[in-house]
Amino acid sequence: MSRLRGSAQYRGAVSGLLSPVGPEPSVVYWVRRAALLLAVLTLLAGVWWFFGLRGSSGGGAQVEPAPSGPSSSAVAPSPQQSTPAPSESSAEPAPSDEPTDEASADVTDCRDSAIQVDATTDASTYAIGSAPRLTLTITNIGDVACKRDVGPKANELEITSGGFHVWSSDDCNPNDKTKVVTLDPGGKVGSGITWNGRLSAAGCPSEGSVAKPGRYELVGRNGDVTSDKTPFALTKGN
Repeated sequence: MSRLRGSAQYRGAVSGLLSPVGPEPSVVYWVRRAALLLAVLTLLAGVWWFFGLRGSSGGGAQVEPAPSGPSSSAVAPSPQQSTPAPSESSAEPAPSDEPTDEASADVTDCRDSAIQVDATTDASTYAIGSAPRLTLTITNIGDVACKRDVGPKANELEITSGGFHVWSSDDCNPNDKTKVVTLDPGGKVGSGITWNGRLSAAGCPSEGSVAKPGRYELVGRNGDVTSDKTPFALTKGN
């Protein structure tokens, strides 16, 4: 009897769900039931996802985060190399027209082809009895520095006329003094002497006579290198 009564109640409930009764249209009740069912299903899905996620993360090995500090196997940076200060040897060389009195050991001798000799006078015409000023200049015309003897022993100034010897700086004042200097490319050395206007001979046996009016030529020499001839003239005084 109780089973029949329960069965009748169940059928009544199902019939009430399938055929809602109320003051509003049946479609309103169906929409309410669908919304309630959707909310229940959403809640069940959230519960299932939450417990399922906890189960999957608990079974595997956890990856430990890498330490934030530097690794002990890191290579230490190499120390910076300081730039050496320039040494005194990097100073600029002396000007080429100022030769070094003491030649450096690593500088070779100047070749004759690298040497130019010039002999000049301070005027082109002189009156008899005047004192012409004669100058000898030695220049390094090569591309590298070299050392050269520019002392009195290596140098000579000579005056000729018509190819004949008239006077020489070595006749009466021979000097064996040497002076080796380093000549930079373009460097030069000059020396001068005053001619007394008289003739001379090797060894200066006697005081020479006064040179006569005429045309003369001056030639300079350093070692085996000679200069071009520089002409000048002697004239009678007033």
